Amino acid sequence: MVTAFVVVHDGSCGGCSAIAARLDGLLAVPVIVRSCRDPRLTTEFPVLYGERPCRRPLAVLQEDGRTRVVGGVRLLLRGALLVAPGRRGRALRLGAWIVWTRLRHLITGTSAPVSR
Repeated sequence: MVTAFVVVHDGSCGGCSAIAARLDGLLAVPVIVRSCRDPRLTTEFPVLYGERPCRRPLAVLQEDGRTRVVGGVRLLLRGALLVAPGRRGRALRLGAWIVWTRLRHLITGTSAPVSR
């Protein structure tokens, strides 16, 4: 059972910040939102050591005494499984908004990965 969902995102990206902020009201578990630029991030979450969280959104799942990092499709699937009952409509609207934003970035060519 997941006890906490820590979302690590790029704080300088407006879209990423908006998505991360909306997750707190959707999931049935406590959501902790952290910026990838936080200098204490790997101190508080050692499992992120060696990861590059500013390159793509990541989540740290704390469950049953273990901590692990998920990203990409696994992040979306885990988040979808944690949506609180009665909030599925809001979650679907957020998902549609994420897909639309991603497609818009792909079409306009503004989705190039940022090297840091």
